Amino acid sequence: LSCRIAAHFCCRFVAMSRGMAFRCLQLQSLLVWIFLQPSRGWLQFQLLQWNPHWQCFVWNQNNCSTHVESQLNEWLEEYDVDFANAVEIVDSNYTTPKAWSVLRTSCGPDRVALIYNNLRWRALEGNGTFQSAGCMEEDDRPYIVQVFESLNSTLIGSNSSNSSERLVVVGAHFPHPAGPSLPLSADQTDGLKNSIAGVVNGSGEQRVILIADTNEYSIVPNTAIREYLRLPTLKTVGTDLENTCCFDYGFFMSFDRIITNFGGHMRTKVLMQPPLPNWAQQVQEVTFKRGAFHLPVLGTLFAQGDPGPGPGPGPVYPNHHSGFKTAFISIVSVLVLVMVGWFSHAAMSEKKKRDRLSMTEESQESDDSE
Repeated sequence: LSCRIAAHFCCRFVAMSRGMAFRCLQLQSLLVWIFLQPSRGWLQFQLLQWNPHWQCFVWNQNNCSTHVESQLNEWLEEYDVDFANAVEIVDSNYTTPKAWSVLRTSCGPDRVALIYNNLRWRALEGNGTFQSAGCMEEDDRPYIVQVFESLNSTLIGSNSSNSSERLVVVGAHFPHPAGPSLPLSADQTDGLKNSIAGVVNGSGEQRVILIADTNEYSIVPNTAIREYLRLPTLKTVGTDLENTCCFDYGFFMSFDRIITNFGGHMRTKVLMQPPLPNWAQQVQEVTFKRGAFHLPVLGTLFAQGDPGPGPGPGPVYPNHHSGFKTAFISIVSVLVLVMVGWFSHAAMSEKKKRDRLSMTEESQESDDSE
């Protein structure tokens, strides 16, 4: 807004001088370019859900496990991910890049890894109060419920209960429902529901991010999942129901989802598309059974709506890049004001010069007429 105002007044003053019209046009172009630049200052979080499935590590054809771990780390850095839920990463030696840490839990052979950016977030300790883990079925289907605290003191938004800079993140691998037309039963979801309630009540933080392979078919909307997990508030923001599962069934099931009970809009991006690279196509040589490789889903959570390529209504939640751009725009705004003053002074000086010249010419004409 300041850029637009400055350009407007600048051009009003500069319009007094035709010689400065090109300078005005240059200034307007610069300000419009700055104004339209995309900024993560309007974003809240980058969230990632991926289940490459255990076959990638156990069968490990074409060195699938190494490719998965390398690709995951590449996406963490490329998209500057805040939180990621990696399901069935069987390799216990898997390491993230230095800026990320991982919390692991398992139920039998099934595993969940909740990855977070340690430059922006700290995992709080306190079993039952700030963290909880369990199995949605006996020795199967693990989940993690964890409270994270912002390290940058930039979490401006608050819920109805407090003004903390914390939120609850859930990483989970849900069981399968009894059929494609049915949601999960209460017996299957009550454990996770109770763990979320315990952490929410213990920490006092009501904002929740669920990142999960939900194994729910598209007939079950994100709102239904939020409701049966009893997430606080009546708001549901989630990724689109993309067909991410699975290689063995030809990708027609929308199991992988990211759901929150706060924010304005979630933008969805599927990071891989069929046909899969050779390393992801796990097929048993004897039975020709295929692995259940999922497509990864990236969710970008916006504070209020989707700002698109330009600025939105304003940041509400943490954003580690917004400080740099805010400082940059502040410096540019100061320079713009200086330029406006210079242009105004130059324009006024030229106007006075023309006025004096006009008065001199009128005076000479008056003398000649006498």
